[in-house]
Amino acid sequence: MTTKTQSQRKASRPKVKPTIARIRVAARKVFYTKGFFPASVEEIAEKAGVSRATVYLYYRSKDEMLLDLMRQDLEYQLEIYAELVTVKRLSLSSVRKWIVRLRGEQEERRNSLNLFWAGANLQTDILDPVYRHHDNIIATLGRRFAGFDLDALPRDEREAQRIKCYMMLFMIEGTTVQITEGGPGPNVKMAIDQLARTLLHFLQHGEATTSPPD
Repeated sequence: MTTKTQSQRKASRPKVKPTIARIRVAARKVFYTKGFFPASVEEIAEKAGVSRATVYLYYRSKDEMLLDLMRQDLEYQLEIYAELVTVKRLSLSSVRKWIVRLRGEQEERRNSLNLFWAGANLQTDILDPVYRHHDNIIATLGRRFAGFDLDALPRDEREAQRIKCYMMLFMIEGTTVQITEGGPGPNVKMAIDQLARTLLHFLQHGEATTSPPD
């Protein structure tokens, strides 16, 4: 499986204006340190080295800033899911390797994920991009894998399978984000092994199972 480093990914993306890039970096730092609700636009502006008025040139509110940061992370996560489509030979080993990679990326974004769910308590609109993101993942994986190929199904069967796809994605996210090394929770290696078996079967057959694939 060919993967890009984070710096390679950044280099391949459209250039972002320096000012908004600084504001984004500052917003993350302030949100992570103080939390979304206590943080102020003034603090973010100070951290970015710009005026409060400059921040408002790019964002109408703190909520809009949070949505922008979330979209960044979701776009990056979608790129990682797309790597699964390019695996040369689908096997238990290749699926497990991909899960380990995704988990490594999720570890780096634990603060982001906690922040976004905190923001979701403030406004339900923040969930709209998350749902669209999951649908984009389903469409991306559906280009190769039967379990996610909703277009191949009769129209009256698509929503039921879409729900199954969502549940599979929730299982992936829960395992890669919530289970940590050395914690009181489940054994990490065993959890990844079981998830790999379940995901492989789902990719091929559209049903989740923890039994070893045929």
